[in-house]
Amino acid sequence: MTSYFARYQAGEHDGVWRDLRALGMAAFDQPHREDAQAVAREMALRARRNVETIVDRLQADGFVAAQNDDEATPRAAHFPPSDDAPALADWLEARFGPVPMTVSAWIREVGDVWLVGEHPRWPESVLADPLVVEFEQIAYGGGAREYYEMELSGFSADADPDDDFQIDFAPDALHKANISGDGPYGIQLPGVGVDGLVGPTLWFVDDLNNAFAAGGFPGALSEEGYGWVDPPAGLREGLARDLLRL
Repeated sequence: MTSYFARYQAGEHDGVWRDLRALGMAAFDQPHREDAQAVAREMALRARRNVETIVDRLQADGFVAAQNDDEATPRAAHFPPSDDAPALADWLEARFGPVPMTVSAWIREVGDVWLVGEHPRWPESVLADPLVVEFEQIAYGGGAREYYEMELSGFSADADPDDDFQIDFAPDALHKANISGDGPYGIQLPGVGVDGLVGPTLWFVDDLNNAFAAGGFPGALSEEGYGWVDPPAGLREGLARDLLRL
């Protein structure tokens, strides 16, 4: 039987994810584990190339990443994984295991991404749910483990130790635009298999593919009062040009 990794390299991306997800927790067992991990790592390497391409294109167009607060303080749009990334991935696995392989691979290979900011040709880009994935929280001093431990301490003294815990990776679409909204985007731990769930039905990899297909800006807060304006013709398409499907 052809390996999942070989099929993935051959371009069967959607089919491989469908089959790996169908394995459920068996993806962590032999003979599937190493093959599934290879797919997850390749996914992360492709994602990092996409992120670097988008950031380069944005910056060439005058985009400046900025905090989602009143000061809009400039910051980096992409932090590569820090030296502490493997230790964080290992700690999450030990504390919550099993962690979806796609999440561990992202932490180890991609780093933190923040496409919230100011685009000179599209000031309303913050209303388009810009791509944010910050598992390591490098921009805030890299205190991800301390943050998760603090969250756990307030999770509930009465909670069942086997209850799921959400590992947050991004503000919701409204908070990205400095508007009061809902809770952060996150992935439930322990995981359900090779990929993580963002909410009840959306897979992490599918969420990323949706974002990359829109050049990193997949949403549209178009309700009255938000001030949404469509991007200039071709802007999203230019950002998404030749990006890799995960």
